Amino acid sequence: MAWVIMEELPLGALRVRGWSKGCDLCWKGAKLVLFVTGKCPLYDSCPYCTISSWRRDKDLVMVDENPAKEDDDIIKEAELISALGAGITGGEPSMVPYRVAHYVKMLKDRFGREFHIHMYTNAWGINEDILKLLIEAGLDEIRFHVWDRRSWDKIKLAIDMGFYVGAEMPSIPGEKWIRSLKELASYLDKIDADFMNLNELEFTPSNRERLLSMGFKPKPDSEVAVLGSRETAMEILRFIERETSIMGYFCPALQKEYQVRMRWSRRASKVAREYEVPTDEGTLIYGEIQGPKEALLYLYTKYGGRLSEGKLLMDAYTFQEIASEIKSLGLMGKLIEVMPTDDRKVLQVFPLDFILRESSTE
Repeated sequence: MAWVIMEELPLGALRVRGWSKGCDLCWKGAKLVLFVTGKCPLYDSCPYCTISSWRRDKDLVMVDENPAKEDDDIIKEAELISALGAGITGGEPSMVPYRVAHYVKMLKDRFGREFHIHMYTNAWGINEDILKLLIEAGLDEIRFHVWDRRSWDKIKLAIDMGFYVGAEMPSIPGEKWIRSLKELASYLDKIDADFMNLNELEFTPSNRERLLSMGFKPKPDSEVAVLGSRETAMEILRFIERETSIMGYFCPALQKEYQVRMRWSRRASKVAREYEVPTDEGTLIYGEIQGPKEALLYLYTKYGGRLSEGKLLMDAYTFQEIASEIKSLGLMGKLIEVMPTDDRKVLQVFPLDFILRESSTE
């Protein structure tokens, strides 16, 4: 077998022979993240699971960072980020197969056959009937997260039924895990699967205590990545290079944040209110001024903005230009950076005095 060079990508990502279309769209922020249920029968067997406690074991639907109460919420979000595809996740999506099929068909009907949709599954509910339901709905790709060899035949079944198929596994340090990952890679090659994705193992609020109790440690240069996970992935990718013909890809923890930022960038310009300015990071920023009504009306008449609940909201550029005037009028002010999500969660606040100090040093 010819030697294949492991390709280095931004943020420490690695790949061998390429990656799936789903990964390509994910890097562009063009994948809608559709969380179809928080229910999963295997939570206890996955100590590394990253699902937050408020989603875990709850039968709820989320689209990106927003609740999805109706189909229109999903369509709207897809339009706001100019989505080219969707990733269906959970919990375990195979627990709600008819819900998944409905969403797949709905998205394909609205955005066309080229709208690429992949689904993650631990194979719990996968069988021929469910796969038939999903392929008829238009699902393109299935990513299996399966350690138990007794369920590996479901991966082959999905291939036989015409899906683009691979495995998506956490890159867990330790000989037992490495051995299992190599065995899975060999099996995927044997059954003509397409790829194996390795995710950098991460500490999250929901799994931190369990991972620490298992002896895992954080990387010194990361708040979330597990020490040794990247090295484990590199060993598996070298094995994939030498011993298989499938594609291999390592997704670093940093990519998760990058993916969200790229998706925000696609969304921000479409949801920005007249006083909000999209940033290079995909966030929104604006100025907020408080004080006597007369002074606010004066600034509003002079510079515009929006008067709302005793506050004057204005674009960040104007706020910075008139910071000294705001101060001279005895008003309070600040720049506020928020997520471009429906709830406008606050990320950072820059007080007026900070803005004035920064201006004076330029």
